[in-house]
Amino acid sequence: MLPTQLTDLLTQSASATPRAHASALAFMQDAGFANDAGAGGPSLFVMLLQTVVALAFVCGLAYFIFRWLLPRLNVARAGGRMVRVVERAGLDARSQLYVIEVAGRWLLVSSSPAGVQLLSELDPKAAEDAAAELEQSRPTFGGDAAAVKSAFAERLARTLGKKGGR
Repeated sequence: MLPTQLTDLLTQSASATPRAHASALAFMQDAGFANDAGAGGPSLFVMLLQTVVALAFVCGLAYFIFRWLLPRLNVARAGGRMVRVVERAGLDARSQLYVIEVAGRWLLVSSSPAGVQLLSELDPKAAEDAAAELEQSRPTFGGDAAAVKSAFAERLARTLGKKGGR
């Protein structure tokens, strides 16, 4: 019996035959909606409980992988890094400039759909000074929610002002 037939049986007028009600009840018992002792299948509550337990297990497994396992794997790989991306600046949707430090050498590299190209080798002393100055100019919030809110509001106002001025 199809669900549309069951709906038709249940929505019939009050003068529905006892046979129609018995047929609808049998269909509900077969589907697990009304489980009597002799129905033989799991009830809707048991199926719902199994689904909730399976969902909790999957969520817990994902939490374990992303919060515990992956950070420990990245730490093991990041210990002996020779290459460090110091800064990235997007030029457009598909082109970027990178300042990369490789074994004490500072490189300016461009990346585009055509490929990666070395633009220049930077003076290590000047590049380190510029990187240190950039780090000092960046806001550090240290858990201060008011500072975070004001910095975000300031940056949002500047961004909206730029768009409104065009």
